[in-house]
Amino acid sequence: MNPERVRSVFVTDGFAMRFSEANTGAFSNTVLSLSALERHDAQPFVVAIVRPSRVDFMLANATFLKKISHSSQGLRVDNVTGSFNGSDILAEHEGIPNTPENFAVLFARHESFTWEENLERLVAATDDVVPRNARFRPTGAEIGAILAAPARFAVAMNSIEYAEAAHDLSARMEDAKPGILAAVQIDNVNIRGNAIERLITGEGNTHELGDEVRSLGDGELAIDIKTKLLDRTSAPKASNVDKVLRLLAKPESVLAFFIVGVDAKRGRVFGRLLTFLDDALIESVRVQEHWAGRDSRGVTQLSGRSWHRVFAETFEPSISEDAARRFLQDLIER
Repeated sequence: MNPERVRSVFVTDGFAMRFSEANTGAFSNTVLSLSALERHDAQPFVVAIVRPSRVDFMLANATFLKKISHSSQGLRVDNVTGSFNGSDILAEHEGIPNTPENFAVLFARHESFTWEENLERLVAATDDVVPRNARFRPTGAEIGAILAAPARFAVAMNSIEYAEAAHDLSARMEDAKPGILAAVQIDNVNIRGNAIERLITGEGNTHELGDEVRSLGDGELAIDIKTKLLDRTSAPKASNVDKVLRLLAKPESVLAFFIVGVDAKRGRVFGRLLTFLDDALIESVRVQEHWAGRDSRGVTQLSGRSWHRVFAETFEPSISEDAARRFLQDLIER
């Protein structure tokens, strides 16, 4: 299929591309307006940088932009204006170079964020606007509660309430299996995830931490539902760091993920309830650094393949309390 030209962008079924010229080592030309990018952001948006002796390629979806540099006055979440320059595109993302051999992994990361989430970040980075979710600044007592979380998580995962939650969610997942297998055909990762969440919980996405909240002793068990397609490269978004710390600052609170693994080819679904501090998750969590700033510690994603083992029948959940405390201390200090 020949690409369709939409103004300065060439569009196919699988990706969109913009050609831009660079006669020097630096690439600072204006590439595209932010409003135009919005129309193409659901698929890989590639910038072809034509140099005198070679052509370079970079992904320039919203996740990979640092800010909006050109004509950005008045940029707000309700007023998409301005354009991005070549110098605004990240050369690497969380240690992964922005080069063609990494595009599949990078785009999988991008799919975990909505346009609205990226837009809010870009507004804050461009205009120094304070985001809606201000940075959490815990008191000494709250830091103590956060660092005590590994011990209470270890107790919670062996409780009757936790076991009942795992059994109930697994049963609801099985009942929703036909709908889940149909939902995985949805290309948009956020719409797909919200659809699967709704099938299991019966509720829409509130964008708050905890798609389901249950009583746990004198406290609460907040459960987020995450979906992993086992036959595709993906990096599910885990959580907003400040929201996590805010929750864990409550002395009796516990955060867990109900992870739904879907093998669409074999028509199978798997479910596993894991605490946020499970060894398998801590090994796989990466903090998105360019989301962090004066008023945010950023967000986390589950990347790599090590955490896929949680779906094995032989898998046993575990919490290494010392490692978990170091992990939490690192989140606090960001």
